[in-house]
Amino acid sequence: MNPENTTDRFKLVILALVGLIYSVGIAYLLPNLPNQRYANDFFARWYASKMLLTTGRGLYDWANAYELSQITGWPQVYDFRFYYPASLLIFTAPLSLLPYEIAVTFWIIFGLWCLWLSMVIFARLLNPTFSVNRLTWLLLLMTTSVPVLQHTVYAQFNSLVAFALALTYYGLYRQKYLLAGVCAGAMLFKPQMALVTILTLLIWSGLRRERRLFWLGLALTVALLWAVPELLEPNWVVTFAQGLSSYPPVLSIVDRVWNPYQLVSLGLVGITVGLAVRLRAYPAHSIQFSGLLAWTVCLTALIMPIFGMLNIVLMGPVLVILLHGFEALYPAYSRWVWWSFIVFFIAGLAAFITPLVVSGPTGVHISAAEAVYRFTMPVWLGLLTWPLMLGAHAAPLSSEASGHSLPGSMALGR
Repeated sequence: MNPENTTDRFKLVILALVGLIYSVGIAYLLPNLPNQRYANDFFARWYASKMLLTTGRGLYDWANAYELSQITGWPQVYDFRFYYPASLLIFTAPLSLLPYEIAVTFWIIFGLWCLWLSMVIFARLLNPTFSVNRLTWLLLLMTTSVPVLQHTVYAQFNSLVAFALALTYYGLYRQKYLLAGVCAGAMLFKPQMALVTILTLLIWSGLRRERRLFWLGLALTVALLWAVPELLEPNWVVTFAQGLSSYPPVLSIVDRVWNPYQLVSLGLVGITVGLAVRLRAYPAHSIQFSGLLAWTVCLTALIMPIFGMLNIVLMGPVLVILLHGFEALYPAYSRWVWWSFIVFFIAGLAAFITPLVVSGPTGVHISAAEAVYRFTMPVWLGLLTWPLMLGAHAAPLSSEASGHSLPGSMALGR
């Protein structure tokens, strides 16, 4: 047995144990902090699911929000509505059968592991020799970033999409397109974070006959995600759409800069469609395709309206893709890319902590952190995907089923 492989396995075991201890510790600590018992997004979803199962009250009933407002003492009633597709019941319904303290602990642990596993899956698929030390640093940077801490504190649902994206890529990489489509449907638990990615995958897969099982897999999952909650919450799609009208107005990043009539967003989506067509001959294990996938994640963070920095939770796989791609295609620049990641994460923490130390919790620390994480970071990472998508170091395969070895840098994906 290769001693180096044995050392890497040992490091991975230690990394997993540290992650388990951290996730259990943080999941126990957060709900027990002063004023934090109900100060998360999970409580409202758990409560609405519990009311549905025990009293038959609809998920989107305003009565849930009013009761939650009284329980928590938070006056903004609209914050407590169920602003998710009823398909989330697949998770929240079983958890609502548990006491809240146990349910939220499980959910926080699950959310952290979804994030971590998404990065590990991409790292192991793109490059089986991806350094465990490098992977550990990436996991540490993401876990201690303000967006992920915010996601963990508020027991959010975004890491579900990151994990579903990784499983989708696994299916595509292995050319198991039906499985990939099934997993892609799981990204619709929080659809606003995945629409551009799913659109791109539909175009890329639809243009090659051997990939079209992806459409069937996606359709099967969409049907399942509609039908299962329909048994508990009839006509939920209409009720959900009506409920969204009470959601407060939110701007995307490009809306805040300049986006008359959403023309900029539509233009960027149009460019992405063109890229999907251009790269249709590249297989999923190519650097060009993984770069396209990373671009869709960055673009979503820029054009989709959202409160806070939670889209950045999906940037973990993007970091892995960029590191691997630059090391393979542009090794002279890979070190600069790596250091740019470190600079962004340090700058984000500094932007968050410095205003707190200087002037206290006035809200400036949130705006300062958003300037780094929500605005600058996805722009920079998005720009870095372009040299990967348009890299001239490899030619596309004429057929994924040819069985021939891959030319040039594309062989590095194996």
